[in-house]
Amino acid sequence: MPDIFDRIGWKVREIFGEDLVCVHVGDVKECDIKRHPTYAKFHTEATSAGIRSAPSSRLWESMIAMGRLCDLDGGDTWRLAILDCITPCFRSLSTRISRDFRVEREDVRSAMVATALEVWRGTAMGVSPRHVRDRMVKAAFDVAFQIGKANGSEGSMDDVETFIQPGFHTQDSALRASSIIDVSSIRDADVAEQLRGERIGALFQMNGHFDVLRNFHTALRNGSRSGSVSQAVRTSGLSRSFISDPNLYYYVSDLYPSFIGLREAADVMEIPESAAHRLIRAGQFPFPAARAGRGYKISVKALMHFRNIPDAVVHVDDVENGALHANGGP
Repeated sequence: MPDIFDRIGWKVREIFGEDLVCVHVGDVKECDIKRHPTYAKFHTEATSAGIRSAPSSRLWESMIAMGRLCDLDGGDTWRLAILDCITPCFRSLSTRISRDFRVEREDVRSAMVATALEVWRGTAMGVSPRHVRDRMVKAAFDVAFQIGKANGSEGSMDDVETFIQPGFHTQDSALRASSIIDVSSIRDADVAEQLRGERIGALFQMNGHFDVLRNFHTALRNGSRSGSVSQAVRTSGLSRSFISDPNLYYYVSDLYPSFIGLREAADVMEIPESAAHRLIRAGQFPFPAARAGRGYKISVKALMHFRNIPDAVVHVDDVENGALHANGGP
């Protein structure tokens, strides 16, 4: 009968299907590394790689970072993928515990997964990504033995050693903490919304990046791409009578690259790049850093959250009006 391990595997394969998987930035199209496997091949590599080798260490660092980024976005795709790549080494132990201590195998496996997830939540800060998987595995093994011993069986078994195995795209724009004007004191929501958009347009125009806006807006209008604002948001109080099209709302973060390099992120954080590297190695970096080759990629949305930069919803008309005014137009 299918158990929790099977159900996790089925769910992850349903999510990824036969598409190529990118563990560096999460999007094959935006990744600088051009070779990507399907999830089936990725799963095989992740579960069989030796934790002491540098390439496999980087692989698992990237997986942990992608899991943390998914957590920030309220998703669970990469957390499930991490579990799916860990649980193969749980199978033989859970079977032995079930047999030797006469406990239900499904109970043991469910407890192992629940414990691994508790460790996942507890290691979000202060633990280096390269150690997270080891802790998840060890805790799951420990709880399996506890369940067996609590059952009171007189059967004996040898001690089991923990099985350890793994384990800019750029646009012509720059992220700045001053990107959004604070309009929280304005009571009229329509006015506040309009000012936010105009402020963005003015800033991009004054910094010489209006081409970024023009190209993005053109793509929105001709349907070759869409903003990340959902239909529900677009139709819930964001539609003003004088705008051209209520579907042309988007988040400010859509104008920025999804990921930037660690050097650029350190500049925004106002710390030296060497300090950023030390924080990552110590597991104290304030948000996930995804491994990409020998370097790191930093999520712009996570960086904006760290700097308390609101990811405002704006409309193309307001943004273009602000750029026009900044350029000396009517």
